[in-house]
Amino acid sequence: MLPRSAWRDFTAVIFSVALLGLGLGSTMPLTALTLTARGFSPEVIGWTVAAGALGGVLATVAAPALALRLGRRNVMLGCLLLATLSVMPLQYLQSIPGWMLARFLFGAAMAPLFVLGESWINTLAGDHARGRIVAIYSTCFTACQVLGPLLTDLLARWPEQSFLLCGGLFLLGVPGIMLARPEQPASQQAAHPAPPAPGTPGKQSATSWLGIIRSAPAILLGTAFFASFDTVMLSFLPLVAMDAGMSQSRALASASILLAGDAALQFAIGWLADHFGRRRVQLLCGVLVCLLLPLLPWLMQLPGLWEVYLFVLGGCAGAIYTLSMVASGELFSGAALLRISGLISLSWNLSSSLGPAATGLVMQHAGGSWMVAVLWGMALLFVVSGWRQRAATQAVALH
Repeated sequence: MLPRSAWRDFTAVIFSVALLGLGLGSTMPLTALTLTARGFSPEVIGWTVAAGALGGVLATVAAPALALRLGRRNVMLGCLLLATLSVMPLQYLQSIPGWMLARFLFGAAMAPLFVLGESWINTLAGDHARGRIVAIYSTCFTACQVLGPLLTDLLARWPEQSFLLCGGLFLLGVPGIMLARPEQPASQQAAHPAPPAPGTPGKQSATSWLGIIRSAPAILLGTAFFASFDTVMLSFLPLVAMDAGMSQSRALASASILLAGDAALQFAIGWLADHFGRRRVQLLCGVLVCLLLPLLPWLMQLPGLWEVYLFVLGGCAGAIYTLSMVASGELFSGAALLRISGLISLSWNLSSSLGPAATGLVMQHAGGSWMVAVLWGMALLFVVSGWRQRAATQAVALH
Protein backbone atom coordinates (compact mmCIF):
# COMPACT_ATOMS: atom_id res chain seq x y z
CA MET A 1 0.00 0.00 0.00
CA LEU A 2 2.91 2.34 0.71
CA PRO A 3 6.35 2.57 -0.94
CA ARG A 4 9.20 1.35 1.26
CA SER A 5 10.58 4.89 1.66
CA ALA A 6 7.30 6.08 3.24
CA TRP A 7 7.12 3.61 6.12
CA ARG A 8 9.35 5.67 8.41
CA ASP A 9 7.05 8.67 8.02
CA PHE A 10 3.99 6.44 8.39
CA THR A 11 5.31 5.15 11.73
CA ALA A 12 5.89 8.73 12.88
CA VAL A 13 2.40 9.90 12.02
CA ILE A 14 0.83 6.86 13.72
CA PHE A 15 2.82 7.69 16.87
CA SER A 16 1.46 11.24 16.75
CA VAL A 17 -2.19 10.23 16.34
CA ALA A 18 -1.89 7.53 19.02
CA LEU A 19 -0.63 10.09 21.53
CA LEU A 20 -3.26 12.56 20.39
CA GLY A 21 -6.05 10.08 21.10
CA LEU A 22 -4.52 8.83 24.33
CA GLY A 23 -3.74 12.35 25.54
CA LEU A 24 -7.20 13.72 24.87
CA GLY A 25 -8.86 10.60 26.24
CA SER A 26 -6.91 10.66 29.52
CA THR A 27 -6.16 14.27 30.48
CA MET A 28 -9.73 15.56 30.10
CA PRO A 29 -11.36 13.13 32.56
CA LEU A 30 -8.33 13.33 34.88
CA THR A 31 -8.70 17.12 34.97
CA ALA A 32 -12.42 16.90 35.72
CA LEU A 33 -11.91 14.30 38.47
CA THR A 34 -9.09 16.30 40.11
CA LEU A 35 -10.94 19.61 40.11
CA THR A 36 -14.07 17.93 41.46
CA ALA A 37 -12.06 16.29 44.25
CA ARG A 38 -10.65 19.72 45.15
CA GLY A 39 -14.15 21.11 45.52
CA PHE A 40 -14.50 23.14 42.33
CA SER A 41 -17.88 23.39 40.58
CA PRO A 42 -18.83 22.02 37.14
CA GLU A 43 -18.90 25.62 35.89
CA VAL A 44 -15.19 26.00 36.72
CA ILE A 45 -14.45 22.71 34.96
CA GLY A 46 -16.34 24.02 31.94
CA TRP A 47 -14.18 27.15 31.84
CA THR A 48 -11.00 25.06 31.84
CA VAL A 49 -12.38 23.00 28.94
CA ALA A 50 -13.20 26.23 27.09
CA ALA A 51 -9.64 27.50 27.68
CA GLY A 52 -8.26 24.34 26.06
CA ALA A 53 -10.63 24.72 23.12
CA LEU A 54 -9.54 28.34 22.61
CA GLY A 55 -5.89 27.30 22.57
CA GLY A 56 -6.74 24.61 20.04
CA VAL A 57 -8.56 27.03 17.73
CA LEU A 58 -5.67 29.53 17.70
CA ALA A 59 -3.05 26.81 17.16
CA THR A 60 -5.13 25.28 14.36
CA VAL A 61 -5.00 28.55 12.44
CA ALA A 62 -1.25 28.91 13.06
CA ALA A 63 -0.27 25.27 12.32
CA PRO A 64 -0.07 25.44 8.48
CA ALA A 65 2.24 28.49 8.51
CA LEU A 66 4.42 27.01 11.27
CA ALA A 67 4.76 23.72 9.37
CA LEU A 68 5.77 25.48 6.15
CA ARG A 69 8.35 27.60 7.99
CA LEU A 70 9.81 25.11 10.49
CA GLY A 71 8.96 21.72 9.00
CA ARG A 72 6.23 19.29 10.04
CA ARG A 73 8.47 17.07 12.16
CA ASN A 74 9.91 19.98 14.16
CA VAL A 75 6.47 21.42 14.90
CA MET A 76 5.12 18.05 16.05
CA LEU A 77 8.12 17.48 18.32
CA GLY A 78 7.59 20.95 19.78
CA CYS A 79 3.93 20.10 20.40
CA LEU A 80 4.85 16.97 22.36
CA LEU A 81 7.23 18.98 24.55
CA LEU A 82 4.60 21.69 25.09
CA ALA A 83 2.04 19.05 26.04
CA THR A 84 4.41 17.66 28.66
CA LEU A 85 5.21 21.12 30.04
CA SER A 86 1.53 22.07 30.23
CA VAL A 87 0.29 18.87 31.92
CA MET A 88 2.97 18.25 34.56
CA PRO A 89 2.46 21.58 36.42
CA LEU A 90 -1.20 20.65 37.01
CA GLN A 91 0.09 18.40 39.79
CA TYR A 92 0.98 21.49 41.83
CA LEU A 93 -1.19 24.35 40.55
CA GLN A 94 -3.93 25.53 42.92
CA SER A 95 -5.27 28.70 41.28
CA ILE A 96 -7.93 28.52 38.58
CA PRO A 97 -6.18 31.11 36.34
CA GLY A 98 -3.12 28.86 36.44
CA TRP A 99 -5.20 25.84 35.46
CA MET A 100 -6.82 27.76 32.62
CA LEU A 101 -3.43 28.89 31.29
CA ALA A 102 -2.11 25.32 31.44
CA ARG A 103 -5.21 23.99 29.67
CA PHE A 104 -4.90 26.74 27.04
CA LEU A 105 -1.32 25.63 26.31
CA PHE A 106 -2.37 21.98 26.25
CA GLY A 107 -5.07 22.72 23.67
CA ALA A 108 -2.50 24.63 21.63
CA ALA A 109 -0.18 21.59 21.77
CA MET A 110 -2.83 19.06 20.70
CA ALA A 111 -4.39 20.90 17.75
CA PRO A 112 -1.31 20.96 15.45
CA LEU A 113 -0.83 17.21 16.01
CA PHE A 114 -4.33 16.76 14.59
CA VAL A 115 -3.85 19.16 11.65
CA LEU A 116 -0.37 18.04 10.65
CA GLY A 117 -1.01 14.34 11.23
CA GLU A 118 -4.05 14.42 8.99
CA SER A 119 -2.32 16.28 6.16
CA TRP A 120 0.77 14.08 6.53
CA ILE A 121 -1.13 10.82 6.20
CA ASN A 122 -2.80 12.15 3.04
CA THR A 123 0.58 13.14 1.62
CA LEU A 124 1.95 9.63 2.18
CA ALA A 125 -1.05 7.80 0.74
CA GLY A 126 -1.43 7.41 -3.01
CA ASP A 127 -4.90 7.70 -4.50
CA HIS A 128 -5.07 3.94 -5.10
CA ALA A 129 -4.79 3.12 -1.36
CA ARG A 130 -5.78 6.36 0.37
CA GLY A 131 -9.00 4.91 1.83
CA ARG A 132 -7.17 2.07 3.59
CA ILE A 133 -4.22 4.15 4.79
CA VAL A 134 -6.43 6.90 6.24
CA ALA A 135 -8.66 4.20 7.78
CA ILE A 136 -5.65 2.81 9.69
CA TYR A 137 -4.90 6.32 10.95
CA SER A 138 -8.53 6.86 12.01
CA THR A 139 -8.71 3.47 13.71
CA CYS A 140 -5.55 4.16 15.74
CA PHE A 141 -6.99 7.49 16.91
CA THR A 142 -10.30 5.91 17.98
CA ALA A 143 -8.68 2.93 19.71
CA CYS A 144 -6.30 5.13 21.71
CA GLN A 145 -9.12 7.52 22.58
CA VAL A 146 -11.04 4.56 24.02
CA LEU A 147 -7.97 3.58 26.07
CA GLY A 148 -7.72 7.09 27.52
CA PRO A 149 -10.37 6.68 30.25
CA LEU A 150 -8.83 3.34 31.23
CA LEU A 151 -5.49 5.10 31.64
CA THR A 152 -7.22 7.78 33.74
CA ASP A 153 -8.57 5.10 36.04
CA LEU A 154 -5.07 3.69 36.42
CA LEU A 155 -3.44 7.09 37.05
CA ALA A 156 -6.09 7.97 39.65
CA ARG A 157 -4.53 5.29 41.90
CA TRP A 158 -1.48 7.55 42.31
CA PRO A 159 -3.06 11.00 42.89
CA GLU A 160 0.23 12.55 44.02
CA GLN A 161 1.96 11.66 40.73
CA SER A 162 -0.97 11.35 38.27
CA PHE A 163 -0.30 14.50 36.21
CA LEU A 164 3.46 13.95 36.30
CA LEU A 165 2.98 10.48 34.82
CA CYS A 166 0.39 11.70 32.33
CA GLY A 167 2.64 14.53 31.14
CA GLY A 168 5.62 12.21 30.81
CA LEU A 169 3.55 9.97 28.57
CA PHE A 170 3.87 12.44 25.69
CA LEU A 171 7.65 12.09 25.70
CA LEU A 172 7.18 8.49 24.55
CA GLY A 173 6.21 9.86 21.15
CA VAL A 174 9.51 11.65 20.57
CA PRO A 175 11.47 8.58 19.31
CA GLY A 176 8.63 7.67 16.93
CA ILE A 177 8.37 11.12 15.37
CA MET A 178 12.17 11.35 15.16
CA LEU A 179 12.00 8.43 12.72
CA ALA A 180 10.49 10.75 10.12
CA ARG A 181 12.72 12.20 7.48
CA PRO A 182 13.63 15.85 8.23
CA GLU A 183 12.22 18.50 5.91
CA GLN A 184 13.95 21.51 4.45
CA PRO A 185 13.07 24.86 6.07
CA ALA A 186 11.03 27.18 3.86
CA SER A 187 14.04 29.43 3.19
CA GLN A 188 16.05 26.51 1.81
CA GLN A 189 13.08 25.29 -0.22
CA ALA A 190 12.79 28.74 -1.80
CA ALA A 191 16.51 28.80 -2.65
CA HIS A 192 16.56 25.22 -3.92
CA PRO A 193 13.02 24.35 -5.02
CA ALA A 194 12.22 20.66 -5.28
CA PRO A 195 10.61 19.28 -8.41
CA PRO A 196 6.81 18.97 -8.30
CA ALA A 197 5.54 15.88 -6.48
CA PRO A 198 4.24 13.23 -8.85
CA GLY A 199 0.63 12.22 -8.83
CA THR A 200 -0.86 15.64 -7.93
CA PRO A 201 -2.17 17.07 -11.22
CA GLY A 202 -5.66 18.51 -10.92
CA LYS A 203 -5.38 19.05 -7.16
CA GLN A 204 -5.70 22.51 -5.67
CA SER A 205 -2.49 23.55 -3.92
CA ALA A 206 -2.79 27.28 -3.26
CA THR A 207 -6.49 27.73 -2.47
CA SER A 208 -7.38 30.19 0.28
CA TRP A 209 -9.27 29.27 3.45
CA LEU A 210 -12.50 30.75 2.05
CA GLY A 211 -11.95 29.12 -1.33
CA ILE A 212 -11.69 25.70 0.33
CA ILE A 213 -14.96 26.27 2.23
CA ARG A 214 -16.71 27.16 -1.03
CA SER A 215 -15.28 24.27 -3.06
CA ALA A 216 -15.59 21.43 -0.51
CA PRO A 217 -18.39 22.09 2.00
CA ALA A 218 -19.26 18.38 2.25
CA ILE A 219 -15.85 17.64 3.83
CA LEU A 220 -16.51 20.10 6.64
CA LEU A 221 -20.14 19.03 7.08
CA GLY A 222 -19.08 15.38 7.24
CA THR A 223 -16.57 16.26 9.96
CA ALA A 224 -19.14 18.37 11.82
CA PHE A 225 -21.67 15.55 11.73
CA PHE A 226 -19.32 12.92 13.13
CA ALA A 227 -17.89 15.23 15.80
CA SER A 228 -21.43 15.85 17.05
CA PHE A 229 -22.38 12.20 16.66
CA ASP A 230 -19.34 11.06 18.65
CA THR A 231 -19.77 13.46 21.56
CA VAL A 232 -23.60 13.34 21.66
CA MET A 233 -23.75 9.55 21.60
CA LEU A 234 -21.06 9.15 24.25
CA SER A 235 -22.72 11.78 26.46
CA PHE A 236 -26.42 11.05 26.02
CA LEU A 237 -26.89 7.52 24.65
CA PRO A 238 -26.42 5.86 28.08
CA LEU A 239 -28.92 8.32 29.61
CA VAL A 240 -31.51 7.74 26.88
CA ALA A 241 -31.03 3.98 27.17
CA MET A 242 -31.49 4.01 30.95
CA ASP A 243 -34.62 6.17 30.59
CA ALA A 244 -35.97 3.42 28.33
CA GLY A 245 -35.46 0.84 31.09
CA MET A 246 -31.99 -0.48 30.25
CA SER A 247 -29.62 -1.30 33.11
CA GLN A 248 -26.71 1.06 33.74
CA SER A 249 -24.04 -1.51 32.82
CA ARG A 250 -25.75 -2.38 29.52
CA ALA A 251 -26.35 1.29 28.72
CA LEU A 252 -22.67 2.11 29.24
CA ALA A 253 -21.66 -0.94 27.22
CA SER A 254 -23.80 0.39 24.37
CA ALA A 255 -21.50 3.39 23.99
CA SER A 256 -18.46 1.10 23.91
CA ILE A 257 -20.06 -1.08 21.21
CA LEU A 258 -20.69 2.04 19.11
CA LEU A 259 -17.00 3.00 19.36
CA ALA A 260 -15.96 -0.58 18.62
CA GLY A 261 -17.93 -0.50 15.37
CA ASP A 262 -16.28 2.79 14.47
CA ALA A 263 -12.80 1.36 15.05
CA ALA A 264 -13.36 -2.09 13.54
CA LEU A 265 -15.10 -1.23 10.27
CA GLN A 266 -12.96 1.65 9.00
CA PHE A 267 -10.42 -0.47 7.11
CA ALA A 268 -13.14 -2.47 5.34
CA ILE A 269 -14.98 0.70 4.33
CA GLY A 270 -11.68 2.26 3.22
CA TRP A 271 -11.12 -0.80 0.99
CA LEU A 272 -14.57 -0.29 -0.54
CA ALA A 273 -13.76 3.39 -1.15
CA ASP A 274 -10.49 2.49 -2.90
CA HIS A 275 -12.25 0.01 -5.18
CA PHE A 276 -15.67 1.61 -5.81
CA GLY A 277 -15.00 5.33 -5.37
CA ARG A 278 -14.84 7.51 -2.28
CA ARG A 279 -17.82 9.72 -3.12
CA ARG A 280 -20.12 6.77 -3.78
CA VAL A 281 -19.19 4.92 -0.59
CA GLN A 282 -19.32 8.04 1.59
CA LEU A 283 -22.78 9.00 0.34
CA LEU A 284 -23.94 5.42 0.89
CA CYS A 285 -22.73 5.59 4.50
CA GLY A 286 -24.58 8.89 4.94
CA VAL A 287 -27.81 7.42 3.57
CA LEU A 288 -27.42 4.35 5.82
CA VAL A 289 -26.98 6.57 8.88
CA CYS A 290 -30.16 8.48 7.93
CA LEU A 291 -32.02 5.17 7.64
CA LEU A 292 -30.58 3.63 10.82
CA LEU A 293 -30.89 6.53 13.27
CA PRO A 294 -34.74 6.57 13.43
CA LEU A 295 -34.68 2.86 14.40
CA LEU A 296 -32.72 3.54 17.61
CA PRO A 297 -35.66 3.84 20.07
CA TRP A 298 -37.29 0.60 18.87
CA LEU A 299 -34.15 -1.55 18.69
CA MET A 300 -33.25 -0.82 22.32
CA GLN A 301 -35.82 -3.42 23.30
CA LEU A 302 -34.29 -6.18 21.14
CA PRO A 303 -31.19 -7.71 22.80
CA GLY A 304 -28.68 -9.08 20.31
CA LEU A 305 -30.04 -7.05 17.41
CA TRP A 306 -29.39 -3.87 19.44
CA GLU A 307 -25.68 -4.63 19.72
CA VAL A 308 -25.36 -5.46 16.00
CA TYR A 309 -27.24 -2.28 15.15
CA LEU A 310 -24.91 -0.09 17.26
CA PHE A 311 -21.81 -1.75 15.77
CA VAL A 312 -22.96 -1.04 12.19
CA LEU A 313 -24.20 2.47 13.02
CA GLY A 314 -20.86 3.37 14.63
CA GLY A 315 -18.96 2.07 11.61
CA CYS A 316 -21.08 3.96 9.06
CA ALA A 317 -20.97 7.21 11.05
CA GLY A 318 -17.20 6.93 11.56
CA ALA A 319 -16.70 6.29 7.84
CA ILE A 320 -18.27 9.66 7.00
CA TYR A 321 -15.41 11.33 8.88
CA THR A 322 -12.70 8.95 7.63
CA LEU A 323 -13.75 9.48 4.02
CA SER A 324 -13.88 13.25 4.56
CA MET A 325 -10.17 12.99 5.37
CA VAL A 326 -9.71 10.88 2.24
CA ALA A 327 -11.52 13.54 0.21
CA SER A 328 -9.16 16.24 1.47
CA GLY A 329 -6.22 14.26 0.08
CA GLU A 330 -8.01 13.64 -3.22
CA LEU A 331 -8.83 17.31 -3.82
CA PHE A 332 -5.96 19.28 -2.25
CA SER A 333 -2.17 19.23 -1.97
CA GLY A 334 0.61 21.41 -0.55
CA ALA A 335 -0.44 24.46 1.45
CA ALA A 336 -4.12 23.90 0.60
CA LEU A 337 -3.96 20.42 2.15
CA LEU A 338 -2.65 21.94 5.38
CA ARG A 339 -5.45 24.50 5.30
CA ILE A 340 -8.23 21.96 4.74
CA SER A 341 -6.79 19.89 7.60
CA GLY A 342 -6.93 23.02 9.76
CA LEU A 343 -10.55 23.65 8.74
CA ILE A 344 -11.43 20.04 9.55
CA SER A 345 -9.91 20.54 13.00
CA LEU A 346 -11.89 23.76 13.50
CA SER A 347 -15.08 22.07 12.32
CA TRP A 348 -14.47 19.22 14.76
CA ASN A 349 -13.81 21.52 17.72
CA LEU A 350 -16.82 23.75 17.08
CA SER A 351 -19.24 20.92 16.38
CA SER A 352 -18.12 18.77 19.31
CA SER A 353 -18.81 21.77 21.56
CA LEU A 354 -22.02 23.13 20.02
CA GLY A 355 -23.57 19.77 19.07
CA PRO A 356 -23.90 18.40 22.62
CA ALA A 357 -24.96 21.81 23.95
CA ALA A 358 -27.77 22.09 21.38
CA THR A 359 -28.79 18.47 21.90
CA GLY A 360 -28.92 18.86 25.66
CA LEU A 361 -31.04 22.01 25.32
CA VAL A 362 -33.50 20.32 22.94
CA MET A 363 -33.72 17.19 25.11
CA GLN A 364 -34.37 19.26 28.22
CA HIS A 365 -37.41 20.91 26.63
CA ALA A 366 -38.67 18.21 24.24
CA GLY A 367 -37.51 14.85 25.66
CA GLY A 368 -34.74 12.30 25.10
CA SER A 369 -36.12 11.08 21.78
CA TRP A 370 -34.99 14.35 20.18
CA MET A 371 -31.36 13.27 20.46
CA VAL A 372 -31.97 11.16 17.36
CA ALA A 373 -33.75 14.02 15.58
CA VAL A 374 -30.79 16.40 16.01
CA LEU A 375 -28.28 13.86 14.70
CA TRP A 376 -30.59 12.82 11.85
CA GLY A 377 -30.90 16.44 10.72
CA MET A 378 -27.11 16.82 10.63
CA ALA A 379 -26.68 13.57 8.73
CA LEU A 380 -29.30 14.64 6.18
CA LEU A 381 -27.54 17.99 5.74
CA PHE A 382 -24.31 16.14 4.95
CA VAL A 383 -26.03 13.82 2.44
CA VAL A 384 -27.68 16.73 0.62
CA SER A 385 -24.40 18.67 0.49
CA GLY A 386 -22.46 15.62 -0.69
CA TRP A 387 -25.02 14.85 -3.36
CA ARG A 388 -24.96 18.42 -4.67
CA GLN A 389 -21.15 18.50 -4.72
CA ARG A 390 -21.08 15.18 -6.59
CA ALA A 391 -23.62 16.47 -9.13
CA ALA A 392 -21.65 19.70 -9.62
CA THR A 393 -18.42 17.76 -10.18
CA GLN A 394 -20.09 15.53 -12.77
CA ALA A 395 -21.54 18.57 -14.54
CA VAL A 396 -18.09 20.19 -14.77
CA ALA A 397 -16.62 16.92 -16.10
CA LEU A 398 -19.26 16.75 -18.86
CA HIS A 399 -18.42 20.27 -20.03
